[in-house]
Amino acid sequence: MQRFYIVLLGLLTLAAFSWVDNANQPTTLKIAKQLLGESWYRINLEKDHVGYMVTHAYIDPFGVRHFTTTTHFLIQQRPANTLTKHLEFSPNPPFALQKATYENRSGEQTATTRLQADTLGFNATVTRGRVENQLQLDWQYVLSDFLGFEHWLSSQQPQAGAERIVRSPDFERLRITSKKYRVLEKNTLGYVVETAAPLAATQTQLDHNMKPMQLNMAGIFTIVATDKADAIALSQMNNKTGYLFSLDQRLIDHQELRRLTLGVSQTPGNPLPKRIELLAGAVVSSGSGANSLGEELAYPISHPKIQALVQAALTRQEGSASIVDKLVNSSHRSIEYSEGNSAGSVIEALANRQGECTDYADLFTTLARAAGLPAKTVYGLAYKDGAQPAFMFHAWNEVLEDGVWRAVDPTWNQLSVDATHLPLTTDLAASLMLAHSRHPVDFVIEQALYN
Repeated sequence: MQRFYIVLLGLLTLAAFSWVDNANQPTTLKIAKQLLGESWYRINLEKDHVGYMVTHAYIDPFGVRHFTTTTHFLIQQRPANTLTKHLEFSPNPPFALQKATYENRSGEQTATTRLQADTLGFNATVTRGRVENQLQLDWQYVLSDFLGFEHWLSSQQPQAGAERIVRSPDFERLRITSKKYRVLEKNTLGYVVETAAPLAATQTQLDHNMKPMQLNMAGIFTIVATDKADAIALSQMNNKTGYLFSLDQRLIDHQELRRLTLGVSQTPGNPLPKRIELLAGAVVSSGSGANSLGEELAYPISHPKIQALVQAALTRQEGSASIVDKLVNSSHRSIEYSEGNSAGSVIEALANRQGECTDYADLFTTLARAAGLPAKTVYGLAYKDGAQPAFMFHAWNEVLEDGVWRAVDPTWNQLSVDATHLPLTTDLAASLMLAHSRHPVDFVIEQALYN
């Protein structure tokens, strides 16, 4: 389930080099000078070397300041994934961002966002596979934004517990987002700071020049400064096998389950709960859904194929089916399931008429948002039937309908998810991955209640 790991690791590493706020220019330029050069990092999953990261900051002959971060990682028996972000700032005050490129590449699948400054903000060229479209973004962003957090540390020298709310460009979500950073400690090396990440908070040790020396996320991924030879020693990298959590017995008619209690195997140092309670229709989302609307790199809501598919779904006569029901059915019918063959993008999935669970879920998120409904793709575990039953990584959706969040699964054409769906909340996801990387985690059925 490659997209799960992209969300987990890619956002973790790229976000570490995107701190922002307002700052005065002399100090900002001084910090920018300190960051010049190339830095290499080794990415470990527990003790396994699974990737590398390199950052490069330089000034070209025209005075344009360039900042590049590239992350390359290989997890599971899948194509390697590479994330690259490149920002270019004008040589003249206020040193505005003038170009930016973000690329997400997995094997032969590529998604790219390219920004070019114009009078309205930025013209964005979004490419998903072989499909390209244009968007207008009303962003305003300058060098003092990009290096503002470092400036705050340098000028204010905050103590442990101090927090800073900052703005940061999110090239996946195609919007400027707000993030909270917290100082954990000031030590002889520099600062230890903490920020939110997809699964658990990321802790970063900065040196006195504000360069990251080590990043840690919940004891699972560590990213450590090293030399190039060590960072790219791909022969030492290990393919991780698929994360399957075996079950002691098969479930009969699992889609009819309304409540399921699982016992969790325990080993020394295992941070997991002894049991997990699952309910049909469970959701983790709340609120108005304002952050779950609009176009993103993964959700091309303005594409003509999406607009046509939404209109066809909404006008289809299906008895008393709601809009959500129609969109679930449309998503399910538009793709044939092909395990291990992710299409890589919604448009490619529609063109090839095949994909795996993430493609179904991303298609539904796209259709729902195109129809004006807040929606998101949810990552978690779900039941895998067979001679050796297990729970596996899976993707489904949560959508806001008539003010109430609702969980649906277009892969299985479920209008309400059954009780084998376990959303990976921050704490549980981090604990499961950490425990499973040390010793296989098994589940035991303690109680199964059906409709």
